[in-house]
Amino acid sequence: MNFAAKLFMILGVQIALISGATSQENTVVSAANDPDAIADGTNVVGDKDIAEAWLINPTTRYPHFVLGADYEPSGIRVRLKTGEILSLALDDEFVFEDRVARMADLDGDGRDEIIQVMSSQQKGASLAIFSIKDGALVLKTRTSFIGRSSRWLNPAGIADFNGDGVLDIALVQMPHLVKRLELWTLDDGRLVRISDAQNYSNHKLGSPFLGLSAVADFNGDGIDDLAILKGNYSSVSLLNFADGGVDEFANYAIEGVVRKDFELNKTEKGWRLEIGLASGENFSLDIVPDHY
Repeated sequence: MNFAAKLFMILGVQIALISGATSQENTVVSAANDPDAIADGTNVVGDKDIAEAWLINPTTRYPHFVLGADYEPSGIRVRLKTGEILSLALDDEFVFEDRVARMADLDGDGRDEIIQVMSSQQKGASLAIFSIKDGALVLKTRTSFIGRSSRWLNPAGIADFNGDGVLDIALVQMPHLVKRLELWTLDDGRLVRISDAQNYSNHKLGSPFLGLSAVADFNGDGIDDLAILKGNYSSVSLLNFADGGVDEFANYAIEGVVRKDFELNKTEKGWRLEIGLASGENFSLDIVPDHY
């Protein structure tokens, strides 16, 4: 094996990452034929330097299991546009409490970053940003860990929410307890929180469904908004961040118990939001920008 070990000091915490080619990578060409890929993961296809990214190497070393399965992934693997395969493995202290290898160009350099929920066994979750540097997957930056084991966060959307031309990341800190929505942006290589609001959630404890939110320009002002559940899961709110704060400009009661991810489709007049219910039916909401 040709491992290159890298030790990063981020916000005072040492995180050992192992990156480089392995014998397994010699036969992997995509997530579809990777025996290390997690069974319930979502691989993401990119259109910049990274062609595909997915989570690998399930482990039971952090038994929080907030997503219902008795494992968490402990590594990332990517296929570059060149066809090269790169991998990153976390040190034993850490896991990814996640199922999606999200990709977005957060700093506008024409290359994608990978956005993950990375958790410490001792200090809980953080939002971590990874990138390709000198031919290896590396940790670019992260938020502080929550500070206590078995405390988690869930990303809600990635978009230019405040209209400044830079992509932001919406997330919910502790969606089962604190239920605090936060907006973060990458500024000079570091993640900075730019707004927050209380009493929102995008996950139910023990559920495999991470996508209880949706992003689109719902009010027609040319800037993306966020649809997300209120903290009691009984209604869905539409939020705008254009003025630097959090403006809840609409709220709709949901008839039924929310269970599945949001599904958003474009219509002739606006958007249709479909929310899967425990009954097997969908709650449907037609969103027309002219109404706001």
